[in-house]
Amino acid sequence: MYKLFENLVDPFQTHESGIPPASLAAYFTEQIRPFRRWIPLMFFSGLLVAMFEAGMVFYAGRLVDIMNETGAAGFWAAHGTEVIAVALVVLFLRPAVFTLNSLLLEQTLVSNMQERVRWRAHRHMLGQSMSFFPNDFARRLSNRVMQMGPAVEDNVYMTFDAIFYAGAYVVGAMIVLAGIDFRIVLPLAVWLIAYASYNVWIARRVGIASEKHSDARSLAVGR
Repeated sequence: MYKLFENLVDPFQTHESGIPPASLAAYFTEQIRPFRRWIPLMFFSGLLVAMFEAGMVFYAGRLVDIMNETGAAGFWAAHGTEVIAVALVVLFLRPAVFTLNSLLLEQTLVSNMQERVRWRAHRHMLGQSMSFFPNDFARRLSNRVMQMGPAVEDNVYMTFDAIFYAGAYVVGAMIVLAGIDFRIVLPLAVWLIAYASYNVWIARRVGIASEKHSDARSLAVGR
């Protein structure tokens, strides 16, 4: 099963040689091009995962409500079919969706993205002249080639696994809370704005530190 998902994309497929795109957006677009057939499925399965997680919270509240309404004696007669259906979804459909999403992200995306980025960068380096490679510069370039793979893969992976999932989960939670009382959504909205602002502030600091770390590592490898 793992090989089935791993072989959906060939990271070493032939490609047109040339200078990689200069802009970051164009470069990422070029790198994820072979995954374009599977990206909608990654988004859809990630959306379902977030909906299941938010739905569990919603149904826990509904379960308490209907138990209070019917009481212990009439609960099973009134809502037994619904509870069985939800139990089947939780026991079978939910793990299947989680497994599909994990296989697409871990086996199709992660296992191929790093190799694709590194392979294309390596092939690009092979096209340079001998005078392009003084000893120190060549070693620093090799370090950059190795670092590009995880950097691109981490960004794409986190877009699916963290940003998209968290956004869908928060939106689902806000819809559930709004159905109870719209005023409950306000604290969550305030927290969301504060959390997003904090993450932007942290990301900028991490970006500066990562650039310094990369430069220092390239210098050390070059020497």
